[in-house]
Amino acid sequence: MPVTGSSPYAGRRLGDTRARTLTGASIVAVVRGDSVVASPRPDETLRAGDVLVVIGTHEGIAGVQSIITG
Repeated sequence: MPVTGSSPYAGRRLGDTRARTLTGASIVAVVRGDSVVASPRPDETLRAGDVLVVIGTHEGIAGVQSIITG
């Protein structure tokens, strides 16, 4: 799922989303241009244009999308 410039988490740390705690879904990678941050740490700063790779239930993934889009 994309992180847009209007995301409340663009420029903030991944851990600030509390995505796993709130949804049970996991962000397992951040695709940034031609590079991939596999198993990103909670202190990884999300940037507009990043694409998050999320695994979990349909509900969990939808929850992460809701968090990321605000």
